[in-house]
Amino acid sequence: MIRYFNPLQWFKWLGQWFVAWFRTIPWKRAGTAVPAIGLTIALAILLFVSSGENVSWRSQLIRDQLADAFERDDYQTAELLIRRQMEEGDESADTLFRYAVARHQQDETEEAYSLMRGLVGQQRDPKAARWLLQELYDKKKWADLEDAEQREFGQLLQFLSEETPDDLGIKQAYADYLVRTNRQNQAIPYLVQLASVQPMRGLQAAVISRQAGESGAATRYAEATLEKVQQLFAEEPASPQLAMANVQALIFLEKHADAVRLLNESIGRMKTKEHQAALQQAMGDTIVVWINKIESEPNETPEERLRVLKMLQVALQYAPNNPRVLSLVADQVLKTLESEDKELAKIRSALVKGSSPGIANFIRGTAALLKDDADKATLHLKLAAEHLPHSAAILNNLAVALAEKEDADLEQALTISEQAIESVSEPNAYFYETRGQILTKLGKHLEAIPDLERALAEESLADAAHESLAICFEALGQEELGEEHRAAIVGETEDSQ
Repeated sequence: MIRYFNPLQWFKWLGQWFVAWFRTIPWKRAGTAVPAIGLTIALAILLFVSSGENVSWRSQLIRDQLADAFERDDYQTAELLIRRQMEEGDESADTLFRYAVARHQQDETEEAYSLMRGLVGQQRDPKAARWLLQELYDKKKWADLEDAEQREFGQLLQFLSEETPDDLGIKQAYADYLVRTNRQNQAIPYLVQLASVQPMRGLQAAVISRQAGESGAATRYAEATLEKVQQLFAEEPASPQLAMANVQALIFLEKHADAVRLLNESIGRMKTKEHQAALQQAMGDTIVVWINKIESEPNETPEERLRVLKMLQVALQYAPNNPRVLSLVADQVLKTLESEDKELAKIRSALVKGSSPGIANFIRGTAALLKDDADKATLHLKLAAEHLPHSAAILNNLAVALAEKEDADLEQALTISEQAIESVSEPNAYFYETRGQILTKLGKHLEAIPDLERALAEESLADAAHESLAICFEALGQEELGEEHRAAIVGETEDSQ
């Protein structure tokens, strides 16, 4: 009985049965069965191929037809074929993406956008995100986007930066988005990564870090940027772009002398006059930045003023028409008018002569104005206005000079003052004070009040503005307000004592 439970015995019996069955086959007539056996095998293979989920001949045929339909821009046929795929259960991201494209090409844009957004949100499909960026935001300016659009734009960029971390174009776009939305600190890691191929992105990260109070990180980023651009500049010493990149990094690190030295050496290497002129303008700007840094430190001495004037002489030699240089020349000359130092006076005179005729006359006219010489001021400021008719500062000072002359032409002074105000996008308190004082002298008290009130914001103009406001309010029968403004003058005088 136990042999029935022995596996070896079962194998023995199975072998005996197979041998007995094999002997019963009519081998003499077996050749006639070969076609039937071959047909059976062929049908089995065909059944396997036609019923396979991913390699069926029918699916392959649909895919080929679909590719042909897209190639011929036949989107109606493409949609029909995609629907057949979906009916068979194919709802992969690629199929839904093609379906959305086909619907979009048939002007079903909202449905296409909805499908693409679903692919991004549910299947995390990068192709759909790129499609949405291209179709919805590629040709739009940031300022034209609504709040909801700005949010979606940022979400798409964030998604793509996570899904395609090696795409530097997406990193750059997302970093710019973070900066625009005042999330500069979040942009720093992306900027640092971009710096490997765009070195100046490292300097942008340094600027953001300094603004955030991270001076150590700012210095590290700037030094890394400087090292990279110096390596590139050594390979292309005649490149104006790389020269400027070096200068910007040096200025950020407050190595102004090195920046000036590099510009001086680079100007001679430039191959075109246009590139030389660009670096000469950069030299002027660099010296202006250096002077502003010097003046920001509370240690002004006659020696420092002399040093600044000498630096301005150099700036004028390189960039005689640079607006920033000319503006600083005017400021420095006017600032040192009271000085009796002979060397200062000599350099001051040389600066005025070295400036353009418009600036030279502006300086002389403003200096005369400060000395209450209205006639001389008017002469030089008129000459300056001829050379620089669009300079708001010159027009404003000319209006002041004309209004203070003994035989003042107040209407002309008012016209020039209004030209000065209209020539700038954001007029300062000095411009409004000038017009307010002229209107007061013309007896146009109600019109003068708004300008004079704007002038109160500037401490140096407050007393004169209060006095004229008192005159205006008293002329309009508002004695109490007039008294308040006169009291304000007295109160400021007592406070200063």
